[in-house]
Amino acid sequence: MPIEFLHGRVLDPEELDEIRQQIEDFDSIEAIDPEVRAIVERNWPHLVAKLPPHEDQ
Repeated sequence: MPIEFLHGRVLDPEELDEIRQQIEDFDSIEAIDPEVRAIVERNWPHLVAKLPPHEDQ
């Protein structure tokens, strides 16, 4: 698994897995931190459809 950073801190594999699990478990996601969105886009592109649209759209 690639090394990922969130707000300047390295995420360990368990934290990355927790992010993935939370995205999978949520029925609806109203807002998402831009850094978390980027992590999801890089690691689990199949989950991007569960994310809200980019704020600039």
